[in-house]
Amino acid sequence: MDHGGDIYRNRIDHDFSVSLNPAGIPTKMYDAINEGVARAGSYPDILQVSVRECIGAHEGISYECVFAGNGASELILAITRALEPENVLLTEPGFSGYRYALNGLHNCNIETYYLKKDDDFILTSDILERINKDTDLIFLCDPWNPTGKNIDEDLLLAILEKADTNDTFVVLDQSFFHLSKSCLKGFDVKSMLKRYKKLIILRSMTKLFALPGIRTGYVMADETIIKRIRNELAEWNLSAISQEVIKAGISLISESSFLDSSLGLIKKGREYLESELRSLGIRVYDSDTNFILIESKHELYEKLITKKILIRDLSKHPGLKKGFYRIAIKDQGSNRMLIESIREIINGH
Repeated sequence: MDHGGDIYRNRIDHDFSVSLNPAGIPTKMYDAINEGVARAGSYPDILQVSVRECIGAHEGISYECVFAGNGASELILAITRALEPENVLLTEPGFSGYRYALNGLHNCNIETYYLKKDDDFILTSDILERINKDTDLIFLCDPWNPTGKNIDEDLLLAILEKADTNDTFVVLDQSFFHLSKSCLKGFDVKSMLKRYKKLIILRSMTKLFALPGIRTGYVMADETIIKRIRNELAEWNLSAISQEVIKAGISLISESSFLDSSLGLIKKGREYLESELRSLGIRVYDSDTNFILIESKHELYEKLITKKILIRDLSKHPGLKKGFYRIAIKDQGSNRMLIESIREIINGH
């Protein structure tokens, strides 16, 4: 899947290609940005101690089991370089950043496991048969990208058990976790890392706090793995602004009211878009987060660009074909505008 947000080569007024929290940027983030600017005259802490302690305290793990990055994409690159896997199981359709990082490695064999359209591109127990002693690394995404579905909890545990038996690393990408239904149930990072020594959990703050221009993310794993990942990163990989934003972000995540409000907006917007799109004859795949996968016989991407609206075209992505698109859930006014624009296209206007 090509990345969204390419507003620099298109004249765009409404960007539905990037999936950010429809609640917008919290006020607390502006305060954090200002604090970071005030510290711009000094080098940021090369060890990220205050940032790592903040995340560790929130998750109940040692700060040595955490390291932050200049966005999740930077960390994905560092993870693959640190592990140097020879055989990787990659599921498609999925996030394109995994393949991009793996293609930069020497002597890395990628085995592709394709999700089935008949299963609505939902991960099933069939994947367990593809994990064996030769599998060095697998990538999982929860919620999945581009479908937006959370992984079934029992299936996730079964995959982790199978990987553990076969001495396989698992990268669990939870970049959209706090914007998905599973966030309501929680995720016990401490017990998961204690049980599965080769589990690597990746999270992003870009989506949750609607700050794609300030790259922030973090990885959690056994401290021996964290040391290996850190060795693949620049010495000062976080700016002072990014460090302050991450600390403020963890504070906001701790406030249930912020997450509850955000998830409420997403649910309302998602249900509206799903209902309206289906009424227009467009196939909508069930989602648990702030974006949805759709399939349409109508050419939507190019025609929406003429209306200065950008969505994600997935026609060239492995496992998909022409007619597949990913659409972000935004505020209700924007959602209604999108539906009206698509209705006009279908009606030939």
